[in-house]
Amino acid sequence: MNIVPWRNRGELMPFREDFEDWMNRFFDRGLENRLPATFQRVTSPPVNVAETEKAWIVTLDLPGLDEKDIQVQLMGRQLVVSGERKWEAEQKDKEFHRRESQYGAFQRVIELPENTRAEADALVASYKRGILEIMVPKVEPTPAKKIPVKKG
Repeated sequence: MNIVPWRNRGELMPFREDFEDWMNRFFDRGLENRLPATFQRVTSPPVNVAETEKAWIVTLDLPGLDEKDIQVQLMGRQLVVSGERKWEAEQKDKEFHRRESQYGAFQRVIELPENTRAEADALVASYKRGILEIMVPKVEPTPAKKIPVKKG
């Protein structure tokens, strides 16, 4: 009969926990977090939302685009801005040493606040010097009305 030495399984627990943590982090973070930073970049322009007394002002930085390359849509209470920045054909006399400009299709969805006129004809979009500005007028709050209660 062979004698099997007794081992305390508790000695391996820290290694097992470390391995499980590593596996969980690897699979839970998704593919985009395992890619190099260059490939993680999302082509989405920065958005600023400001408020005045009468309107909300949404601005997006879209340098290098023409007005025809930008689409602005209103879907319910969501303002959707999309477009595409196309890559210029490389010139033979130009060699890039660094490229940080982002190219490709983009889409930004901005949820409009409750006190806005969510009607497409009420919005005004203008594009000047690479900045898209969308004015979204506010709705005047309706004053509360007293409703008389009649004897039934």
